[in-house]
Amino acid sequence: MQGVSLFADDAQSIADPFLRRAYELAERGRGSTSPNPLVGCVIVRDGVVVAEGFHERAGGDHAEAAALKAAGPAAAGATAYVTLEPCNHFGKTPPCVQALVRAGVREVVIGMRDPNPDVSGGGAEALADAGVVVRFADDPSPFERQNEAWLHRLRTGRPFVTAKAALSLDGKPALTVGRRARITGTGGSRATMLLRRRSSAVAVGANTASVDDPQLTVRDESGSAVERQPARIVLSRTSVPRPTLGMLRDGHGPVYLVVSDRADERCIQEFRRAGGTVTQYPYAEGLPAALVAVASLGFDDLLVEVGPSLLTALHRERLIDRLAVVTAGGFAGNAAPPAYLGPADAAASDLDHPYRAEECAVFEDDVVVTWVPRARDLGRSS
Repeated sequence: MQGVSLFADDAQSIADPFLRRAYELAERGRGSTSPNPLVGCVIVRDGVVVAEGFHERAGGDHAEAAALKAAGPAAAGATAYVTLEPCNHFGKTPPCVQALVRAGVREVVIGMRDPNPDVSGGGAEALADAGVVVRFADDPSPFERQNEAWLHRLRTGRPFVTAKAALSLDGKPALTVGRRARITGTGGSRATMLLRRRSSAVAVGANTASVDDPQLTVRDESGSAVERQPARIVLSRTSVPRPTLGMLRDGHGPVYLVVSDRADERCIQEFRRAGGTVTQYPYAEGLPAALVAVASLGFDDLLVEVGPSLLTALHRERLIDRLAVVTAGGFAGNAAPPAYLGPADAAASDLDHPYRAEECAVFEDDVVVTWVPRARDLGRSS
């Protein structure tokens, strides 16, 4: 299986128990750390865990700093297990390498190297130069999968895109054109909440925003909004949603409109006055430029809840990094609109298969299947 698991526990593939614990700690920051990576740290002395820490949110303490604060004097002579190579540069926080050396840590065990060209190798080398023993995990792949969105942005300049579609058994996203309909049941709702909870931002197209007026919030089983909410984004070419959208007034976090430079300036100003933030991209550069604009806002991972037009555009531009299809157990019928509006993926008279199944899970009466591009198996970026 490639990619971070949505439904299983990837930590079980990590042999070292302290690195496994560091991985589990790192997961606590999921959805809150963009544009920084997920990182966890465990400090062990004489085989006993003396402190733990993780990177909770962008701008806050790094995992190593949090763990060292918790450890205090017990860090001297200890071993630090950290999922990502400690930083050796000044950003919003001081270098973790210096903190580890000052604390007297004897050894550092690292899950994966930092691939950032400004950082790669610098942390491990600086630790070794200071007399600290440095070891790397035999298998870095679980840690690379954990930070696949962050790695994807470093490589492409775009966020990692998970496209989510809710469909009937006959592959339809609605019952009639232009009218909101609930396709999946409570199980599909739970799956959607899981996907939103794991994302730093959730997006819809301008048409979906206008027709459905969605909240795009994470809610608990009682239907109440949870404390940490992803940012909400409307992706558009030229259309500007009306300033009366519910998400602009519900108080559940920022709302962004990412729209091209051909959008009507008067409508843009109305959207801003209603509380939204507007970021523009060059119209001629299309959807890839829109996603670069999303990354510039500080989002590594983007859940796009797609309608037919946006699904088609993302697929044709090869911008889908994971496709999550939630299927309900009913038929929408021949009056329902199609889920996809483009030409067939075809090789001669046969259907081509640009995606392969990754995972499947049952949520009550609904089922979720995730698909990833086969291009990833061939070593090409998506």
